[in-house]
Amino acid sequence: MVAREGLVAEASAAWSAALAALGFVKRSGDISTRPVAKDVLGWLGLNRAVNRADALLEVNPVIGVRHQELERIVAELLGQKFHRYNPPTISIHLGYLMPEGRYRPWLFGDEKPVSDAASEMVQAIDAYGGGFMNKNASLETMVAAMEDSQVGIAEQLAFRRPVGYLLLGDLGRARDAVQVSLERLGDRRDPAAQRFRSFAAAFEEQLARSA
Repeated sequence: MVAREGLVAEASAAWSAALAALGFVKRSGDISTRPVAKDVLGWLGLNRAVNRADALLEVNPVIGVRHQELERIVAELLGQKFHRYNPPTISIHLGYLMPEGRYRPWLFGDEKPVSDAASEMVQAIDAYGGGFMNKNASLETMVAAMEDSQVGIAEQLAFRRPVGYLLLGDLGRARDAVQVSLERLGDRRDPAAQRFRSFAAAFEEQLARSA
């Protein structure tokens, strides 16, 4: 069953206004960002589920931080055009940052007014998500966070972890991080594996220039 007509637009308008008041800038889709440090963006993605059996709108906020210089290097090594705000360098579901430490969706369209539900969600984003953004606003803390199994997507972090070490000047750990990922690929020859091998070769050239 699809969420009732008008519910998505009503909820989106409510949380968009509340987020704007906190300094978030609306990007494409359900992505918003705000600056947290020089060349570092706080990142918010609001994943929607509109086909629940109870016709409610389910929203799962994802909190992230994006280091622009790191992302520029990753894009260059992958031969891609640099994107101004997507993806986040590290990310985590908001619920895991809250005291309960578990997946926590927000529901819209039940007995609670939509504006109240939006306000509660945005307050949690600001309190817990904002804390995560501020804590990881430096490259050092961001790279350290990449070691947390709940933070980020493993396939994406395989590209970002070595670049983080490179920017920190730890060339040994940077090379080791790439080697670990190559070993995990084994004999794989799928497009994702070939993409990482291409990245690894370009990264080795980058390391040689940095030595």
